[in-house]
Amino acid sequence: MLAMVATMLLTLLSAACFTGGLIDRLTSRRLIGLVGLNAVPRRDHVVVVGLGEVGYRLCTALRECGIPVVVVSDDEEDESVGHARRDQLPIVIGRGADPVVLHRLSLDRARAVAAVRPDDLTNVEVAMTARSLADELRVVLRAGDGEVAQETGSLFRIGHVIDVHRIAAALIASRALGGGEEAVVAVDGEAKLLATT
Repeated sequence: MLAMVATMLLTLLSAACFTGGLIDRLTSRRLIGLVGLNAVPRRDHVVVVGLGEVGYRLCTALRECGIPVVVVSDDEEDESVGHARRDQLPIVIGRGADPVVLHRLSLDRARAVAAVRPDDLTNVEVAMTARSLADELRVVLRAGDGEVAQETGSLFRIGHVIDVHRIAAALIASRALGGGEEAVVAVDGEAKLLATT
């Protein structure tokens, strides 16, 4: 008799927990979903840390190329979070350099992680944390100051360091002077202008 009462109570408790969880999922303002466009991808995705203008544009460009993305932002009240929610980008609220947050995003099965916050040192911290969790992961690091990127490259394997400001400046200067160059590429850290033929 006591076992039957305990079983009935456990059944009622399980049903109540399930119903409460379902109602919470349907009525909450969660930024990620279980299915659909705003579900967190688990394989061949790019984790973008930072949802400023650069991060948002990167996410939309990746999605247009058919690459799944998930965004990590530390400010749920930021205006960009509202834009991303509108576009059904999966967003995880948390600190991008937190190993627990990054581990939950299946870094070992991701294509890359892109640290694109405005603060260079925060991006370095994200890159180092990601590399510690998935050693072979491709890491893209936004660093506006060339010195920070160079120092970071001496600390751990960072890959190619490309100064996008120098590349853009070369093309803008060429266009301002009436040059016929249509594109610019980085070769061994130097900007090379490509002329049309």
